[in-house]
Amino acid sequence: MLTSHLFGRTLREPPADATTPGLGLAIRAAMVTPVEPGRYAWLPLGARVLEKARARLAAALDGLGGQAMSLPVSIPEEPALRALLPRHVASHRDLPRLLYGFRRQAADPPWGLWRWRERETLWAAVLHTDPAARDGLCEEVLEALHRELAHAGLEVRRAGTLDGAALLFPYPSGETEVLSCPACGYAAVAEAARFSLPSGEPEPLEEVRPVATPDCPTIADVAAYVGVPTSRTLKAVFYATGPEGQGELVFVVIRGDLEVNEAKLRRLLGVSDLRPATEGEIRAVGAVPGYASPMGLRVRPTQDGAGVLVVGDCSIRAGADFVAGANREGYHLTGVNYPRDFAVTLLEDVAQARAGLPCPHCGAPLESAPGTVLASWWADRAAPHLYADPDGTLRPLAVGWCRAEPEGWVAAVAETCRDESGLIWPPTLAPFAVHLVVLGKEELVREAAERVRRLLADRVLCDDRDESAGVKFADADLIGCPLRLTISRRSLEAGGVEVKARAEKERRVVSLDSLPDAVAATIPLDAGERRNCRR
Repeated sequence: MLTSHLFGRTLREPPADATTPGLGLAIRAAMVTPVEPGRYAWLPLGARVLEKARARLAAALDGLGGQAMSLPVSIPEEPALRALLPRHVASHRDLPRLLYGFRRQAADPPWGLWRWRERETLWAAVLHTDPAARDGLCEEVLEALHRELAHAGLEVRRAGTLDGAALLFPYPSGETEVLSCPACGYAAVAEAARFSLPSGEPEPLEEVRPVATPDCPTIADVAAYVGVPTSRTLKAVFYATGPEGQGELVFVVIRGDLEVNEAKLRRLLGVSDLRPATEGEIRAVGAVPGYASPMGLRVRPTQDGAGVLVVGDCSIRAGADFVAGANREGYHLTGVNYPRDFAVTLLEDVAQARAGLPCPHCGAPLESAPGTVLASWWADRAAPHLYADPDGTLRPLAVGWCRAEPEGWVAAVAETCRDESGLIWPPTLAPFAVHLVVLGKEELVREAAERVRRLLADRVLCDDRDESAGVKFADADLIGCPLRLTISRRSLEAGGVEVKARAEKERRVVSLDSLPDAVAATIPLDAGERRNCRR
């Protein structure tokens, strides 16, 4: 590729709309250009980088037996694939399968390091006979993707999710919070993170007593008025499913110093959406807003039974003699204890973890850090299809989903692999392996440059422009190809071509005959490049 023919101009100064250093360099290097806020065009140099990212990720899945396919753009991949299952998966002989493809989709809210309003993703579906085997293959996919990210020089961290795991690139503006333990290495995204709380009941337990609590609209107000910490109170939080008047009330009781994790709650109940309950819905079950507790209510004994559906967070066991609502305006109760004084339908972890709470494994304080998700997998909790096992018995198909972010990967590398002069692409993603700078118009120089282009074939970006040496060297550093070659009258008199790695200061001169070997020693050829490189 000749630079003089390349579409896209480099910039000397960072653009005002570049929100991160890597994005600023990518725009300056004519890799991407903003079309409108959050929407970027990948210019030819950047498109080559993105295509390499796609190819690396696809090869990783191909190595696990993956099969590429294309789904309709207008239908999300999950319902689209489910529509195919009845015709193409009838029995255990059709399993397991690993299917994958690429697609663009809207990003609302804006996503990722560069705040995309649309994004390209690699999706993969794992179809298996057994949930444990499905999870194992999903883990293999994630590990293969992890190797690709690490091979490009990225340090990513693994974190647990509600139904799987994710690989995150730590970054201050990342959209995902990760809670981790520096002592034992436990890590999970915030919506899935767990924590431990000490349990224990003082002996003897107090008796339940009503206490007037006038003008105490919040848990903090109640705790201060009664003279206890918020951890000695029980908080009532009400949700509802479905439209008002048609949905079901969900009563959550949790320790007063904690918050409800709605993602955990939705997963527990098997619902996709929850909304705050209205005052009328709360009063309809006998509870009093602001003064509510399960005390005195008819609590549903099972999830499908009659009565109020009450979800108790495990924290209600972490303490005793709580202050709780009396279901009476202006009053609370002291000495409330579970399970002596009230029942719950479900007792599960539905609390939001936060930094400073004890690690669930070792008890050390959790730490919080932001990051952006580059790859993840999760188990499909639905049973979208039945297949016939060897005995002819119909069994539910075990489905897992994996996702990777090619554009997120490229952005993370741009944010990581750079210096004050420009980008420093790893060979796995570089638009070209070699940036050839041609200085001078002498016939001898032009002939040598043409010979190098023939030797290196499509691995080389040749700067043949009528520009100064300073401009050409600055652009070479800005674009960031792994190796820079310089041909000039001076280099030819010194014996050949000047060679300099982008990430190093050392320069050396090698002969034209030994140049392919010198380049291959620094940047090994992959199979496709080896076929195309000719002497």
